[in-house]
Amino acid sequence: MLNQVVSLLKYRGYQTFTVDGSIGIYVKENDDKVHMIILCAYRSNLTLNDYEKIRQAAEFNVVTRFKKKVEPLFVIVNRDGMFDDELTTIVSRLSGVWLMAGDTGKIYIYENQPTHFDGDLNEYLENNLFRIRGDYDKGTSFRVTPVNITIVVINVLVFIAVMLINRNVFASYDADVMLKMGASSYNSFISGRYYELITAMFLHFGIAHLFNNMLLLTYIGCELERRIGALAYAFVYMGSGIAGNIVSLVHYSRVGDNDIVSAGASGAIFGVIGCMALYLLINPSKDRNLTTRRLMTMALLTIYYGLTNVGVDNAAHIGGFCFGIINGFLLSKIFHYDKIKE
Repeated sequence: MLNQVVSLLKYRGYQTFTVDGSIGIYVKENDDKVHMIILCAYRSNLTLNDYEKIRQAAEFNVVTRFKKKVEPLFVIVNRDGMFDDELTTIVSRLSGVWLMAGDTGKIYIYENQPTHFDGDLNEYLENNLFRIRGDYDKGTSFRVTPVNITIVVINVLVFIAVMLINRNVFASYDADVMLKMGASSYNSFISGRYYELITAMFLHFGIAHLFNNMLLLTYIGCELERRIGALAYAFVYMGSGIAGNIVSLVHYSRVGDNDIVSAGASGAIFGVIGCMALYLLINPSKDRNLTTRRLMTMALLTIYYGLTNVGVDNAAHIGGFCFGIINGFLLSKIFHYDKIKE
């Protein structure tokens, strides 16, 4: 990412002043002043005082060299758009700072920071960065993430275990067998089998049910985990699955189908879709292959399919989806992957 930004700055007319490790100083001389950009990768071991010293030293050296007024700007590149407390503290107390997300190239300008520098530099960088990188969808290709793939593997292993334990390749199609293995129903839940809220998430009725869920989860889940981190993703997935199962149980008890047996990862997957949709709304990227509109269309089509077909637990879908949206909003506050304007 840093190399691409440097290339754009040089095309804009900036020259390299000094480069020390991951910190580079780039200048552009005008008639009455010098625009100075301090480009660096964020390092958690650097404090606010360290950044102030870096800027003071850079500004002194540039003034000494050009004998003109210097207009400084820090461009701090973070790994992604989730800024920790130390970084947000730096932005709130140090003037002339822009933050850039290394995964999307989006520039974050907080209210206390200058919205314009050297004209439309922020728009120039955002609009041209991915042209150099060959577009975001190519530059940040799909990558497997540990938590999501572990979840997928567990689902597959549980499916195989159901067949082996019951010595029947069609065991997963039998509702009574699935209930015995940990699927959920209202009557069994109120009898004390509370663990069904979790175990039901890893059971599937047949190979098609498993394949469709795992195919969708592999892609959407890895994309979300890459953006919000492993721990947050695990919470979103498990919480959405549990919430979906609770809503499902409440729904079936209200309609009088207390013996309906439910299982599957759909509630958790819809939570992942909901969280990703809100993430993209708050933190839009230039990835044409993964947009909020496409995610919402996918979710609505799946719900429509469930409404028009027998045996699909739409209550779990809706419950998981809502939980995912709520958690997406909370994560935006906790991790600051974007600044919510009131």
